[in-house]
Amino acid sequence: MRFNIAQLLKDHTGETRQYTLHEEIEGLDPDIVPLSALDGMIHLIRTTDGVFVTGKLHCSLELACARCLEPFALPLRFTLEEEFHSTLDILTGVFLPRTEEFEPATQIDEHHEIDLSEVIRQNILLALPLHAICRSQCAGLCPQCGKNWNDGACDCKRDAIDPRFEKLKALLDK
Repeated sequence: MRFNIAQLLKDHTGETRQYTLHEEIEGLDPDIVPLSALDGMIHLIRTTDGVFVTGKLHCSLELACARCLEPFALPLRFTLEEEFHSTLDILTGVFLPRTEEFEPATQIDEHHEIDLSEVIRQNILLALPLHAICRSQCAGLCPQCGKNWNDGACDCKRDAIDPRFEKLKALLDK
């Protein structure tokens, strides 16, 4: 997802460009499968140091449920906000002094292009829930036999108590 922003860099501070995105998602973790393309609108705003990129994006991903391990579709919406910094003066062609605080993914290259791929990948990973669950009532797996409790109960004995807590259970029964 590369954009040539040479003309925007020649414009005054505050000038904007707007683009509609419909791109295939690449470079995610192997256990995250994209089910749809990445869609949305992005806005490029000229700043004194480069270009500020904002956007509202959405896609659908296939994840494994944290409780039952079954695959499920997760619709994902997230906001993108990132500033890209120039490495080359657009008028003179002189390289600008680099500061260590800017990561390479947010630098405008020598061809006056920005690549949103890494920034979008990072934002997708940040937008994912910590424990993705297929539904709120997901019962999970039996810890002894591994049967999916969403498909029905198993025959395992579930009232096994840690021997260290047997005395406490006796107190509860009183």
